[in-house]
Amino acid sequence: MKLAHWLFLLASLGVVGAGFYLYLAFPFLEVPTPLGPWPLYYLLPGAYALGFLVGGAYALALWLWGVGERRALLREVRRLQGEVNALKRERIEEIPRIPDREEV
Repeated sequence: MKLAHWLFLLASLGVVGAGFYLYLAFPFLEVPTPLGPWPLYYLLPGAYALGFLVGGAYALALWLWGVGERRALLREVRRLQGEVNALKRERIEEIPRIPDREEV
């Protein structure tokens, strides 16, 4: 997990560095959008942030799905434990007693 955190930090610093480089070297580059021209140095960090948000939403949805599955499995385990306990109550097995030995 530490490796993943370091890779995330390096990728984030790389994107910020590339955006800053575009800001210093090519401030005149613009991309046409329906909202008017946007500087290129805004789009690279913006696209990275959008991807990060989509990935976070995916991770949140996956976590919520896992929580639901865990609840369903725990409910099934409790149901099965109840069945086992009911069967134990119905069939009480007695320990056979040998007549010539003392009970301990």
